[in-house]
Amino acid sequence: MNEQVSPLEAVWKASPYDGAREGLSLGRIVAAAITLADAEGLAAVSMSRVAKALGFTTMSLYRHVASKEELILHMQDVAVGPPPTTFDPAADEDWRTGVERWAWGTVERLRAHPWILQTLPILGPPATPNQLTWLEYGLRTLRATPLLEPEKLQVILLINAHVFGDATFHDAEVADDDSYETLFARYLDPGRFPAVIAAFSGGAFAEGPDPATDRDEQFRFGLERILDGVAQLIGSR
Repeated sequence: MNEQVSPLEAVWKASPYDGAREGLSLGRIVAAAITLADAEGLAAVSMSRVAKALGFTTMSLYRHVASKEELILHMQDVAVGPPPTTFDPAADEDWRTGVERWAWGTVERLRAHPWILQTLPILGPPATPNQLTWLEYGLRTLRATPLLEPEKLQVILLINAHVFGDATFHDAEVADDDSYETLFARYLDPGRFPAVIAAFSGGAFAEGPDPATDRDEQFRFGLERILDGVAQLIGSR
């Protein structure tokens, strides 16, 4: 790269990405890095491993991407992708319908690439082109409500936090010998943890026959409670 730019500025200058299938290009580099991260996690991504996957030398990658930090920003932007145009709410659409569609679309993108969570300390607030497009669509769902602009943003950020919670909780790996069942049975004192024991006995920690369905129901429950509170706030205006 002849022009010295920041990693974030490089992402804006590169979007949209090329679709070249042969030779070495930024689009192919990012696609290979995403494939590696999807298979082995973000920690497995290095310039050398991406170069090897593409059949090029590590140094040749630096003609297209200045650093690993920049590569990760490109990866995040491409993996998040733009929201479908159908997510752009009509002016007369019910706000709750639009927000629910936006929330489910967001969680599906993150579930497809859970390593995106690890890029957040690098990115900070939404800053890449696709991130900001998702934010734009999210805010548009609330444009007909009487909420103040700061409140609209807080609603979207609250739902985003719920999305991140879904990914963080369900993608955590727990060793078999440290399972909740083993912990509860061996160590928890009912006198000290009566509420936890009651939750366990009542099936709160039990997994059903279809973990994916259970996960969706847990996400739906939290989302609906958040939106119930937003609806009450809107109604009070």
